[in-house]
Amino acid sequence: MKHIYRYAALVLLTFTSATAFAQEEDPVSSQKFYICEGYDDEDYNLEKHDEMIFSADGKTLTIGKDVFNIDEIDSITFTKPKFPCIDIHWDGASATVTIDPSITGVTYTTSGGHVYVTCKNTTKELLYVLSGSSSNGSFTLTSGYKTRINLDGVSLTSSIGPAMNIDCGKRVEVKLMKNTVNTLTDFKAPSEDHHKATFNCEGHVEIKGHGTLNVTGLTKHAIRVEEYLKIKQSTGTINILGAVSDGIHCGDGVNTKVEQDADPEDNYFIMNGSDSTVINIANCGADCIDSNDFGSMFINGGIINMDVSQIDGNGLKCDSIIYMTGGKIVANVTGMVSNGIRSAYDMYLEGGTIECNISGNGSKGIRGRRLTAATSTVLRGGYLHFDGTNVKMTVSGGTYTVDNSNCQGIRSEYFLYQSAGDIDITVTNPDASAIYAKSDKWDGVSGTRHIH
Repeated sequence: MKHIYRYAALVLLTFTSATAFAQEEDPVSSQKFYICEGYDDEDYNLEKHDEMIFSADGKTLTIGKDVFNIDEIDSITFTKPKFPCIDIHWDGASATVTIDPSITGVTYTTSGGHVYVTCKNTTKELLYVLSGSSSNGSFTLTSGYKTRINLDGVSLTSSIGPAMNIDCGKRVEVKLMKNTVNTLTDFKAPSEDHHKATFNCEGHVEIKGHGTLNVTGLTKHAIRVEEYLKIKQSTGTINILGAVSDGIHCGDGVNTKVEQDADPEDNYFIMNGSDSTVINIANCGADCIDSNDFGSMFINGGIINMDVSQIDGNGLKCDSIIYMTGGKIVANVTGMVSNGIRSAYDMYLEGGTIECNISGNGSKGIRGRRLTAATSTVLRGGYLHFDGTNVKMTVSGGTYTVDNSNCQGIRSEYFLYQSAGDIDITVTNPDASAIYAKSDKWDGVSGTRHIH
């Protein structure tokens, strides 16, 4: 049922009719239409979204800032669809689980506010809707099939482990429902406890939706996924309020090495989005975002704000390739010998903007690290390619006395190449430097450098 052009025409016709009717009668400000994809929908106000734009190849549909793949749209309706779901609502020390009668293969148990769900359905993607609040509650799901989870104003503080623990090797789509605030917190566990994150998934996660997600990790990471994490274009705000270790951690032992020109496919962090897609990260004991085990990073849109205050910490960190084609990264680096952005392989900065304030002694704004074969399975590294990203930095840190390392704006431990984009670095400490590179080639075709 992919008659998108017919539905689009119906939407436009209805909008036109509604507008004409409004001139004679009352306004229709509450009239909405819904884009339906499987067990999911996005609602739009006809007065605010009176234009639907199809791509030239007919493969995508844009409404406001949201982009839909035509093949994934099932229908466009004017009444809110009701999807069969597993509805879980917390009310203090207890939780209520309601399963639609049409759903089979799902069982559950509860212990106070702690909910444990097992799904043996491997033929149909199911929807879980989480709402309510508990100061002693959690959600644990074991499933072998693709899953959708809607966070519909849920607040969970777990006293026994992760607030959300998903054991699923397939894609898990998490939607932050529009105009909702969702909060997840774990507990400060003893040193022998081995739970990995407040929001933990043994699989891969895609986050979407115009709501807000607040996560605090009091034992280890705030958010952890075993494979990849994708922040989709429609995502609202994610606040990592603190973590004992990483704010966001992707990958655990999937990739074993990075070879020359290899592009690991199992582990990665990818961020798409608009100006309203924002990730704020602070108070981390290790890295703000870590694509671990030689995973890659892709920054294509949205805004990432990071406070890097830990000694030897990183804002963005991976031992593989970092690609940036758009968006904005803001890093405030106050921790000593820390890095705003750090890669141990190639870094391709082709668009968007990077802003760094580097005040920690011995710290770096952007660092391309090079490791030898004797110390790492990374067979090369330290390459920085500035091909369109605009960079603005203030470097005020001094020398880290333990190893006599200097504060630097950009450090390439092998090769730095600039062909486009503007680099503007202000150095206010005589012990600091703007750029260090073993080999530096400034093509100057369309890029500039301003060192103050």
